[in-house]
Amino acid sequence: MKNIRIIAAAVLLTGLAAGAILFFLERRVSPWTVTQYGSSGENQMMFYTITNPKGQLVIIDGGWDTDAGEVRRVIDGHGGHVDAWIITHPHPDHVGAFNAIMAANTDGSVVVDRILTVPVNGDRYRETAHTYDVIEAYEIFDLLTKDADNVEYLRENDTFSVIGLEAKVIHSWDENVDALPDHLCNDGSMMFRVEGKRDSMLFCADVQSEMEEFILPEHREELKADYVQCAHHGNWGLTTDFYDTVSPKAAFFDAPSSVIDNEDSRYDGYLLRDYFADAGIPVYRPETAPNRITLR
Repeated sequence: MKNIRIIAAAVLLTGLAAGAILFFLERRVSPWTVTQYGSSGENQMMFYTITNPKGQLVIIDGGWDTDAGEVRRVIDGHGGHVDAWIITHPHPDHVGAFNAIMAANTDGSVVVDRILTVPVNGDRYRETAHTYDVIEAYEIFDLLTKDADNVEYLRENDTFSVIGLEAKVIHSWDENVDALPDHLCNDGSMMFRVEGKRDSMLFCADVQSEMEEFILPEHREELKADYVQCAHHGNWGLTTDFYDTVSPKAAFFDAPSSVIDNEDSRYDGYLLRDYFADAGIPVYRPETAPNRITLR
């Protein structure tokens, strides 16, 4: 009987030790905070940050030039240091703040370790650009970065690491984008997936549905993510088949209510709004920004 008690005690202690180890390991999983910001005006734009407990900072796009003040405040809050700045594509509602901040950075008070972006085919973009593309934003970005030694041009299937997160490029500017008659800047956006130890988030930038015929056959198994930043701000973007594949537990829109909720306008964002509502998937929107989720 004594031996049985000893064995039982040993098993209990072993179980407790295992539980303590698991608890310790759980605590050691570094959380990353993803923050969505809204525009300083009532405009669609894209500005996210990813931070970690070490104080490291990743910026994704940044919004219009009028949003530069808010972006600069975030950077100053991290000692003027950006570990990585991801520019998904050079439309003014994505690259405007970067252009304004870096053009004014004559004193070097903002230090950016890495600029990650897409390999824009400037000739094709100029040939096909519409007035709404505001191609001057690309021209300024190109001028600011063309001689920089910290720029990385990422293509489909490239992988990279940022502040401890692993990332993979699902889509980037390529020959399929070059062959389009228009919408090259949107469809040449960088779509990428970041992954922590347990959680993941898919950033779709402004990729539109004409790219699905290339993305879905090649990457269907890689698209699943816990969170998704909806393509083209949640309006005129990707189809519900795409989001069925992602199967997120929460989604992010980057357009104001005047775009998403106006069912009498030419916009179709309300259809995606209803799709997520019917599926019981919560949506984060600019009206409540800054919105934050944690990746572990």
